[in-house]
Amino acid sequence: MLSKKSHATAKVCLRHHKYHLWYDEDYSILLERKFETEDGHVLNLVLNDGARPLFPCQQWRIGNQEVPIKSTSIESNGSITTLTEVYCDNILDFAIETLQYLSRLLPRLSVTMELKAHDVDTFRRTMRSVESVGEIKEITVVESFRNRYPDPQDEYVKLVLEESQRVKQLAIRVRTSDNFEYPTSMPFNFDSVSINTAGWISREHFIKLFLSCKTVVLDRKNFNNEDLVAIFKSWTEGSRLEYFQFHGTFGFYHGKTLTEIVGELPGATAVRNAIVPTGSAFRVVTFGEDECFMIQQNDGEKRALVYIVYQTIMLSTNFQIGKDVDEHAARIEEVRHHLDENMEAEED
Repeated sequence: MLSKKSHATAKVCLRHHKYHLWYDEDYSILLERKFETEDGHVLNLVLNDGARPLFPCQQWRIGNQEVPIKSTSIESNGSITTLTEVYCDNILDFAIETLQYLSRLLPRLSVTMELKAHDVDTFRRTMRSVESVGEIKEITVVESFRNRYPDPQDEYVKLVLEESQRVKQLAIRVRTSDNFEYPTSMPFNFDSVSINTAGWISREHFIKLFLSCKTVVLDRKNFNNEDLVAIFKSWTEGSRLEYFQFHGTFGFYHGKTLTEIVGELPGATAVRNAIVPTGSAFRVVTFGEDECFMIQQNDGEKRALVYIVYQTIMLSTNFQIGKDVDEHAARIEEVRHHLDENMEAEED
């Protein structure tokens, strides 16, 4: 640990450097110094809970803790990667002290965290430890491996949503109960938000909370036709939303037709071929009847495709349509037809 004077001096020296920190709760803290044109230096702290090692170790003091460490470094192309094994009696306390120390020391620090759904107090402590960080890029919250059959965590998920307003990308992989409730008074502003148990999200929740985000992915959410009509109509009236996916349960969206959902919106146009995102990749898709429509916002500034792929309803403002795409789709279909003919000939 540095004295207050040394800390201030170090902070001045480091203010021009960018650092990014990855925190995997219960496992590791990885700090990388960013450079403009090359890979940066990396410090990887591997957190070991339990008995202290028998071999000689250096001592490292963080906050009120003094812990034994063992480090090895590798240099490659001018960049240094240091792997440090940290042996501590309480991993959480050490991690919290370290996050707080680094966030105060490094003015241009950004953070990505994967947190385990232990309890609300642990989440509060973790968020307080990074409150001085300039940017929290991403938080993913998952079930703790200690809970083989996890109970719903309503209070925890509510706190995550309340305390993560600064976060750019939020992913929640934690169960909630059928009775989970969340107020609609404060719209979200995430660049990306993903929730894997989204049954609690009503039409009103989506319109009042999520239309102000850029990307939304909801799993296990069954919106009926009336819900979808209201959501798409609200999008046309004004929204920064550029992409969403609604994954239903047990094939809920299978066989749905979009004509009765978006066909009545002003300017809605059926689309046959398009290049669209389907999950993590873009692909050329030839849609069936009533499976894809182009809609636009009332001010004419933003257009989007609404489409059904793999029993999932999607909206994307990032797409390609037109003559080139139609010709590309035709070539793909021609190749597919040729392969089918060859397979039939081989079977005969």
